[in-house]
Amino acid sequence: MTDKKSIDKARLENFSDGVIAILITILVMAFEIPEDFLTKKYSIFKLLEYLVPQLIPYGISFLVIAVHLFNHHILFSKMKAVDPTFIWLNLLFLFSLSLIVYPTALLGQVHNQETATMLLVGAYFIKAVTFRLLYHYAIFNSGLYKTKKTKKELINDAVINWLKGPLVEVVAFLLIFINYKLALALIFVVTLTYIIPPKKI
Repeated sequence: MTDKKSIDKARLENFSDGVIAILITILVMAFEIPEDFLTKKYSIFKLLEYLVPQLIPYGISFLVIAVHLFNHHILFSKMKAVDPTFIWLNLLFLFSLSLIVYPTALLGQVHNQETATMLLVGAYFIKAVTFRLLYHYAIFNSGLYKTKKTKKELINDAVINWLKGPLVEVVAFLLIFINYKLALALIFVVTLTYIIPPKKI
C-alpha cells in the first residue's frame, strides 16, 4: 500500500517515453547533406564516405539512449508508484539525455573531433550520474520499489553500476588525450554489456 504522497506512475512513464522518442528522432535529423549534392554527381561510395563520420557517433549515442530506455522501463516496472522527488529526479535524467544530441552532431563534422568528443563524453557522464541518482533514490529511499533481491544484492548492483557508468566516462575522457576513437570505443563496448537483460530484477 502506498502513502498519500505517492502518484500513479503511468503518466510519468508515458511522458518519459515520448521525450526519449523525440531525442532519438532529433539525433538522426542532425545528419548533414553535402553542400554540392544537388549540383554534383555522387556515387554511393562517395556519399557513404561523407556519411560514415556522422553515422558512427549517431550509432553510439542511439545505443546509449536505447539502453537507458530499456533500463528506465525496468526501473518503472518495479515501482509501485512514484513520488515528487522521483518525478524531479526523472526530469533531471531526461534533461541529461537531451544534452547528448548537440555534441553528437558536432562529432559528426570533420573538424575539432577531440573537442567534440570531450563534450559528448561529458554529456554521457552527466547522464550516467543522473540516472544512478534516480535509481538510487527509487531503490533505497522512495519505499516504492519492489524487488526479489536482498539489500546486499542491491548494494552490490549499485556499486557495479557506478563503476560501469560514471567511472567509465572518466576513463574515456582521459583516453581522448591519447586518441578520441579509443574513448568512443570504450563507451561503445561497455554499453553493449547492458544489452543482455539481468537474470534477476
